Amino acid sequence: MDFQRDVFGYWGRNIIEDYDDALLEKIPQLTRTAHEETSQLPALPKLGYGPPGTVGILGAGVGGLYTALILDSLNIKYEILEASDRTGGRILTHNFPNGGEYDYYDVGAMRFPLPKKDAQGNYKIGIMKRLGELIDYSKLNNMEHHFEPTPFKAPLKSKLIDYHFTSKRQGYFLYFNNQRYQVSQTSHPPDFHAREMGVDSQYIAVGVENIVEDVIGPFAKDLMKDLEQNVHSGWDNMMKHDAYSLRSFMSFKYIPSANLPLPRTSLSTNVINWCETFDNSTGSYDRALTESVLDALAFASEDVEWKCFNGGSQVLTDYMAAYITSTANDTKPLIQFNKKVTSISQNGDTAMNVSVRGESSPRTYSHVISTIPLPGLRMMELRGAGLNVMQKNALRKLQYGPSIKVGMRFRSAWWTELFDIIGGQSSTDVPIRTIVYPSHGAESSTPSTVLIASYCWTNDAERLGALINSGKIEYEEQLKELVLRDLAEVHKMKYSDLLDQYVDMHAWDWSNDPLVMGAFAYFGPGDFQDLYTSLTVPNANKRLHFAGEAISTRHAWVVGALDSAWRAVYEYLLASGQHSKIQEFFDLWGQNMEWAGQSKHGKYDPDDLNTMLRVHMGCIYAGELTGEVKF
Repeated sequence: MDFQRDVFGYWGRNIIEDYDDALLEKIPQLTRTAHEETSQLPALPKLGYGPPGTVGILGAGVGGLYTALILDSLNIKYEILEASDRTGGRILTHNFPNGGEYDYYDVGAMRFPLPKKDAQGNYKIGIMKRLGELIDYSKLNNMEHHFEPTPFKAPLKSKLIDYHFTSKRQGYFLYFNNQRYQVSQTSHPPDFHAREMGVDSQYIAVGVENIVEDVIGPFAKDLMKDLEQNVHSGWDNMMKHDAYSLRSFMSFKYIPSANLPLPRTSLSTNVINWCETFDNSTGSYDRALTESVLDALAFASEDVEWKCFNGGSQVLTDYMAAYITSTANDTKPLIQFNKKVTSISQNGDTAMNVSVRGESSPRTYSHVISTIPLPGLRMMELRGAGLNVMQKNALRKLQYGPSIKVGMRFRSAWWTELFDIIGGQSSTDVPIRTIVYPSHGAESSTPSTVLIASYCWTNDAERLGALINSGKIEYEEQLKELVLRDLAEVHKMKYSDLLDQYVDMHAWDWSNDPLVMGAFAYFGPGDFQDLYTSLTVPNANKRLHFAGEAISTRHAWVVGALDSAWRAVYEYLLASGQHSKIQEFFDLWGQNMEWAGQSKHGKYDPDDLNTMLRVHMGCIYAGELTGEVKF
């Protein structure tokens, strides 16, 4: 029953197994091996072996730092090359100048649904279990031994505070089609002029939430049933529809359930647009149906506690970087900043070369683990990196969704003073789309006066993003005025009153960040099957490994970066022939359900965890050698 809480791991493992099975049919000489015949598994190509040497980690975001922590625990040499002047990557906290203790906001990751702990104090199975265990990692909770007295003296886990996913006291606002409603338990929202959007009354009566649940829910429930009953029907049904976007599925395949009083026909464009407007961001329904199912599963669990970090999410990566820095010797820092990688290439069969802008000769590593976001990786010179054609296509095709945030500092926490709102978020169809109220410091004597005044994704983010980082004061002023006017409209306030309250603004567009070029992975229809799987194995000589939240099934979550780093290190240990370290690796860092656990092919125990990954890597390598698998 515990497996049902990690449907993401189940999803990822099945993707890889289906991919391997398709290859095995084309490569009969390479077969999947039963548990009792594990010793007869085909060895990986010998060109992947050799002295371990130093591992080059590209990127000092949470995935790169987690990779370093794992290698550190296994006494494996490494160094991190970071293109910017800071650690954290897409974990970024902005502290407003001259502000108070809580006058900050998270530009990137900001909330974490951690699984609850059992009676022994261990995290229960859940999609964020690996993140919870990282927060409890002993070396991040004894920092005083390395840095006393410093801000790191307090244990990392003491920095966790409650995140109010919904407002703690009074209701948030809904404002659509010029109708305003503050959510309460004693009244019902208006229809927000849905009829004028071309929506018939029968659909309005059922409501967006029930329709979306009827579309997504059956897929999610069947996947959970697979895990509970050890069947495979839910997965098979999901894969039959993997080529659909959510919009196309609603348009052509979806038929309302009998329990909904709706016509037994697919939905019209007007109804789909209405659902998208109230359910998600503009254009989000054009993404993969599978992404929508995964997103629903991520937010659906009731056995979690929503948390954030006192001081912002960057506290997590600051602690990780501080520990890593403390282990460096006098000759060379383990994290090297302002090292912009320009090319990655094979150095014969025994090493990889990494060129850094401004350096006259490349750096040589036994293996390279890249945690660089895929758009940034594609901008590098990779012609000599040993990628197969599908991997090159994956770097070109796999999509990242745009996202922007606009943080504003005010003279007071007017949302609490006027409306008694603590935490939660309001939604609207005006350009700012989502307003996020601070959970941190809300009930202290010096509450946060910083509001995430706009949080947008997809098409909404692209439009507001055009006003961000333009370098022109006129566009900054336009953005400020637009956001303040929208805030005033949603909260039924005077623009002049909010302008009097205004102190400062900080806006960020992840698509305009040249090191990221997108906020987080957001795949299109069918992308998980071939493109995604091609990056879950190393390059042709097994020395360049790919990690990052895009190369996990947990898109847009920090834990996705952690899971992918786990898998990349596992690949590295196998490809470098360090089998003696694998059990220690499992003991220290646990298992990854994408590569272990109960599956349609049988059971994988800790002594046989390498079966699937070795077969996966071997399948692809054999296909490249024989030409029977055309990438």
